[in-house]
Amino acid sequence: MDAFGSVAPAPSPGSARQVEAPTTTILIPTTGDGRAEEIVRTYLADPAAHEILVVIDNPAADLAAMSAPFAGEARVRFLQNERQIGLTRSLNKAIAVSTGDLILRNDDDDLPEPTRATETIAHFVAHPECDLLFTYALGLDVTSGKTWTIGGPTDDAGIKRELASRNFIVHSSLAFRKSSTAPIGHYDETFRYAQDYDLYLRAIRAGLTFGAIPKILVTRTYHGNSITVSKRRRQMLYSFAARLIHDSESQGPVSPWRTMVTYTKLLLIPSWLRSVRRRLGHGR
Repeated sequence: MDAFGSVAPAPSPGSARQVEAPTTTILIPTTGDGRAEEIVRTYLADPAAHEILVVIDNPAADLAAMSAPFAGEARVRFLQNERQIGLTRSLNKAIAVSTGDLILRNDDDDLPEPTRATETIAHFVAHPECDLLFTYALGLDVTSGKTWTIGGPTDDAGIKRELASRNFIVHSSLAFRKSSTAPIGHYDETFRYAQDYDLYLRAIRAGLTFGAIPKILVTRTYHGNSITVSKRRRQMLYSFAARLIHDSESQGPVSPWRTMVTYTKLLLIPSWLRSVRRRLGHGR
């Protein structure tokens, strides 16, 4: 059990691409109100989850109570911020002290399949060129119980082309090589929200390679307190900023007007209408 002030940073990974099976760090940020315990127990059933790192961005959370169920479990570490610093900075601080070659993201209210770590490692071993990987996800509206599949293209070119138009990747389905994203600084702390979309777009500009597992390996839950629902407008504005930066930095004749029109339309869609669509099982 550690606090950020007392944990020494892990050694920087080597520049050589892994030739053996990489190790994993499951990174679970929480404020203490989610389903972190259930998620940790799911990963503990998978021997490929080498390190499970729960970062608590809430100095008032009961660290002793949260860590007690895993006393003596060497694979589980709890890190608690001395003050609340937000998701993006918490992610970067946790990555800095992680020991795995791969970072597997998992929000504290999204449930993974028991084999997620094993299948993720298998993909990276089979595709050593892959830097960032996402899997399909199951969307679940907790109010109605309706579900839908969240997927997308599975080849590098198709993924990049789609990401240039919209963020279709569920953050909790993301895994990436720590050594690949280190040169671009992992997450940009300017982005309080939509830090995942900004990461994907910067990875595209850096020439990193994307991959996909076209299989549902995480369930994304939508409820009133989730960031996707409760902070929708702020998240969308940060996403808009990431797209405008990407349009500005991209080579070739890229017009920002299409991006502006797209986000204007999205911002005009009322939250209640999106809620109705989810309750009918029609996606985000």
